[in-house]
Amino acid sequence: MTGGRRARRPESAPDPQAGACRIGAPPIAALPRARADPAPARRQAPCRSARMPQARSRSRPTAGCFALGAACLLDGAPAVQHRRGRGGRMAGLRGMPQGGTGRVEALALARAAQGPDLVIGVVGAVGAGTSTIGQVLRRLLARAGTESRGIRASDVLAQAAPLDWAAAMAEPPIRRFGALQAIGSRLRRENDNAFVAAGMVAAIHAARRPGAPLVAVCDAIRHPAEVQLLRAVYGEAFWLLGVVCDERTRHARLMRKYGFAPDDPDAARAVQDFMGRDENAGVEHGQKVAEAFRYADFYCDSSASLPRADVPEAELEAWPVTADLARFLALLRADRPMLRPTEAEQAMYHAYAARLGSACLSRQVGAVLLGRDGQLLSTGCNEVPRAGGGLYGEGEDDPAEVERGRCHAHGGFCRNTDERNRLVDHVLDLLAEEGVALGDAPARVALARRLRRSRLGHLVEFSRSVHAEMDALISAARRGVSTVGGRLFVTTFPCHNCARHIVAAGVDEVQFIEPYLKSKALALHDDSITLPHPGWVAPSVARQRGQPGPHRVCFRPYVGAAPRLFRRAFLKDGEVKDGMTGRLLSVPEDAFENRRPLAEGYRALEARIAAGFAGEG
Repeated sequence: MTGGRRARRPESAPDPQAGACRIGAPPIAALPRARADPAPARRQAPCRSARMPQARSRSRPTAGCFALGAACLLDGAPAVQHRRGRGGRMAGLRGMPQGGTGRVEALALARAAQGPDLVIGVVGAVGAGTSTIGQVLRRLLARAGTESRGIRASDVLAQAAPLDWAAAMAEPPIRRFGALQAIGSRLRRENDNAFVAAGMVAAIHAARRPGAPLVAVCDAIRHPAEVQLLRAVYGEAFWLLGVVCDERTRHARLMRKYGFAPDDPDAARAVQDFMGRDENAGVEHGQKVAEAFRYADFYCDSSASLPRADVPEAELEAWPVTADLARFLALLRADRPMLRPTEAEQAMYHAYAARLGSACLSRQVGAVLLGRDGQLLSTGCNEVPRAGGGLYGEGEDDPAEVERGRCHAHGGFCRNTDERNRLVDHVLDLLAEEGVALGDAPARVALARRLRRSRLGHLVEFSRSVHAEMDALISAARRGVSTVGGRLFVTTFPCHNCARHIVAAGVDEVQFIEPYLKSKALALHDDSITLPHPGWVAPSVARQRGQPGPHRVCFRPYVGAAPRLFRRAFLKDGEVKDGMTGRLLSVPEDAFENRRPLAEGYRALEARIAAGFAGEG
């Protein structure tokens, strides 16, 4: 720079691989800590893009000098020293890797501040085998050369309430269920709904070693607030694995686990009640596994049993879930750019996109109908119908008309909720007319709240919206497209009303992500609907073969990458081939090591949460 002092050049060139953390890399204990170093005399952090030409400025500092200020401050050092010489030009930069006169390698500094940690949470209903899944995940990580820590929710509860935990464990199995769940509910009530996740954060913090990355597997998540906390703390370093399992399989596993006879009716009812409370305890601070489940990034089905997690390698490889878990880890690594979505993953992503078009006040649901050959036939979402066919928001409708027709403007409230409240009030009025003592006003309010949480609160027929599944079926019918033999992908388990229309439309199979506890589809239509089982044949195929009935539509839990992981896993954000030779890169530019979140921010937050959990602040 004419008239000013030239920026100093660092003593050593950046190493493109320093600080990288790949699941397939050497054991994490041997990996260096990725950290921004403000001292110019020491080795600077690497940049994979160092081989790319960098713009040089001889007249003024680059915009990158100022844009990276926040990243430079991660180590507490000034990002830029404005030493001005003649003409007021910037004379030197401190804490930034530089490769020549005026050269600022800003990307290297940003990547040096990234953290190589990985936190995997596992969520699934009781009996789904989340503990086994977590242990197998750790085996697969170890096979790839990555050490990991197992963090258990039960250890958090035992540490937080040791006396209550010991008393609960001393109870007979049939009463132990409720006692253990009560401990978690009490701790959530006394603290907040993310209490168990706070204990997991504290355990991760305690396991951390200076200069060493950390990979943790958390078993198991039981409340959506726990997911929210872990994502808030670890950001893109946290990924959630959802484990689905057939209800009958889960029930049988729990009966065996606690030593109950298969024909013991009291034990069977106790286990069933336990399973119901686990999915949704129905109290403000209880477990809500079904709600937490929908936040997962990937889903696997553990209905096929594994005797234990430490089975021989050959038996582990034969277990069908192993392939799904390996795919999950491969998508997290992002080092196999040619790994493409399955047909089911593509279809569910379309359903998710359709879901975003819904302005329903209750929930957003999306659906996609595929033909026999996998061709996309129609999409649907839950939205208010409009005259002339279709829903508000489709086509070239007048925006003002669309806004007037949707529920948020058409009265500004949910008609289904309003009608349920009216029913509750009507029931209370009838009881009062019959002379039933309802108590004072607060007692009446408490009773009304209980009624709203009862099956009265499960009524769905007063909604103005067409359900997503119905929209997809009707959209195909309007265009004269046959739905027979189709497959329906929907973001939420169909309600019993949609289920009967799905059966009548000739659909062979339904795949869903989120459970819907209000649905009575299986109870009302067990003659025509079934869950997955060996030997199932699609109704359209069975009829073509002339096979005798009964034929049943299969309602199958979705397995694969969740929509929230889809774009991150399958979009190529960087080069996958060498620009000169055209050969596939061994580690693509958008691999996991180049997508890591900033570490310093979440580690500071982690430490504060851990201190609060331990009662230190």
